[in-house]
Amino acid sequence: MIELPSHVAQALSAEPQERKRRNMTWQAVQEEVLTRIHNGDWPSGELIPTEAELATEFGCARATVNRALQALAQSGVLERRRKVGTRVAQHPPVQMVRFLLRREIEASGKTYGYDLLAYQESQPPADIAQAMLLRTDDTLLLVKARFSADGAPYCCEERWLNHYATPGLTRDALARISPCEWLLGNVPVNRASMAIGATLAGDGFVPQALDLTPGDPALLVERIDWLNNMPVSLTRRYFPQQHRFSATI
Repeated sequence: MIELPSHVAQALSAEPQERKRRNMTWQAVQEEVLTRIHNGDWPSGELIPTEAELATEFGCARATVNRALQALAQSGVLERRRKVGTRVAQHPPVQMVRFLLRREIEASGKTYGYDLLAYQESQPPADIAQAMLLRTDDTLLLVKARFSADGAPYCCEERWLNHYATPGLTRDALARISPCEWLLGNVPVNRASMAIGATLAGDGFVPQALDLTPGDPALLVERIDWLNNMPVSLTRRYFPQQHRFSATI
């Protein structure tokens, strides 16, 4: 067996990584940045290397790095300021408002009902993957559930959950309580974003869960929950069109 000089061996082992970096897309740059943040290489509040430095390290165009960092800034993972630089965002502990359907239904004097419809490992569609900042080959846990008030359909939801942020979550647990209630007791979520809009019930589980005809209008509430700089879950809740959404904060 011939033993190569150490500097030759290191150069040969580095070649595959260098070729990979020369072909890095903005998604690959984003993945590398997230890895360093989650591994603690770049702690919260710390300035990260400049775009030029990262472009040199990764062997890609500065515009590629810029797009990756901009996407992470829009998600709240990074903070960017001119003449200051880019730093990992800090998210201090806050009191999160959780919109529990059990509380909402029981407050109206009706009996709360919950049914777990699906629990499966799944490759999410592109828009979910982008919103959840997925790394290459990552999958999510997809949970579907139906909620009722006095036995009548009230809401249905599909929730995509990040395995890294929800250790210990099992089908048995979600057979007893909703994902929102499980998260409330197990994951210290400290920020969230929400969007509300009108949509149409398609041909999937929504019209079946809500006793609607495919194509009927419905109210959609979408929410992303975060634990510091890690997305925990993305939830889409569907309500019948006559539902009135209200909350006290």
